Amino acid sequence: MKKTLHLWLSALILSLAMNSSAQSHKCGTMPHLSKQLAKNPGLAERFKKSEMETQKWISANAKSNRGGSQVITIPVVFHVIWNDPIENISDNQIYSQLDILNEDFRSLNADTLDDTHPFWQFTADTEIEFCLASVDENGDPTDGITRTQTNVASWDDTILDDIKSTANGGHDNWDPTQYLNIYVVNLDGTLLGFAAFPDELATTPELDGVVIRYEAFGNTGTAGTGSFQMNDLGRTATHEVGHWLNLRHIWGDATCGDDFVADTETAEGENFGCPSFPHNDNSTCGSGPDGEMYMNYMDYVDDNCMNMFTAGQADRMHAALNGPRSGLLTSAGCDVASGLSKNLSEKSIEVFPNPNNGDFTLNVKNPKIINYTVDIYNILGERIKRQEVRNLGNIQISLNEFGNGSYYLQVSAENKTVTKKIFVTK
Repeated sequence: MKKTLHLWLSALILSLAMNSSAQSHKCGTMPHLSKQLAKNPGLAERFKKSEMETQKWISANAKSNRGGSQVITIPVVFHVIWNDPIENISDNQIYSQLDILNEDFRSLNADTLDDTHPFWQFTADTEIEFCLASVDENGDPTDGITRTQTNVASWDDTILDDIKSTANGGHDNWDPTQYLNIYVVNLDGTLLGFAAFPDELATTPELDGVVIRYEAFGNTGTAGTGSFQMNDLGRTATHEVGHWLNLRHIWGDATCGDDFVADTETAEGENFGCPSFPHNDNSTCGSGPDGEMYMNYMDYVDDNCMNMFTAGQADRMHAALNGPRSGLLTSAGCDVASGLSKNLSEKSIEVFPNPNNGDFTLNVKNPKIINYTVDIYNILGERIKRQEVRNLGNIQISLNEFGNGSYYLQVSAENKTVTKKIFVTK
């Protein structure tokens, strides 16, 4: 945040009214918001009050004050809406996008800044991750993917809301207080995607979610095809989910604007391509000798040039998850152990170290439990390893054959199960 309280509130109202055609070819989030403001006159005031609450929450709960905060897992359902069969993307392409979201939000991406870069000190693990929904709105098992064949050849500016309407050729979103709905569609023109902000839940919950064009989704299959070669690493979804969690564009949607985050450099405007570092250093907007943070996920650079969120942005997203999107904190949508007994005490299960480099120790401290089964699941809910244990005490487990990321460890004994989340960082 770079302005005094009354100035940044004024800037907020100004940015809400923006509907720049210069933005629309990459991200349609602000034009979408402008339309909602026109339809709902009270929405601007809601945003203003919510921003004050956001800053209040951050002041009391910034990462530096939270200590070892708990990682939040958000259940995701992917809605594939297709006309031409090429748009009906594969499950593997969906899985690739889920992996990218988890890597980017946990700062596990291979292209993260190294510790010699001046902006490395601001790079943050947001402590937010995503899981493919395993339980649907009715409590039934699901693979977290819906597929809808539509008569709509492409979705232009006049019918974008219909993407989230079954009656109009799209698909109704699942309960937006419990799931992140991500739509994969054939967008008209060059628009890559758009998202709804958290405060829109109060007025148009049926329009909540993130929309991504099928040529800019994931990093395999149709990703980067056509004229979208620079959007082949799944960063469009990272950008749009950032909006969905209340992040603004790095330039604040105005010349020398404010994104309401303290540790991002003031930017003159959006950046494209892949600038050389430092870019626009010592600008009239007030950027320092290291220039603008163009490699931030909330700018407009090519996928292979963006690679970071900051700690301030992480705080802002956590404020949204403890505010308008707080329903996600208790969602059972990605409960891997759904339908299984959880009576086994978590206090009797110890995993260390956690995070780890792929090798860790499991200790079942209850002397009555001698025979038990250990299952390891990946973030998609797929079992990747099983180990039968017939003795008391520490056992060693290795996940070295698998990549970095989050996994679920389940210990089962006598029809009782306890689940622990583990993190592998090599």
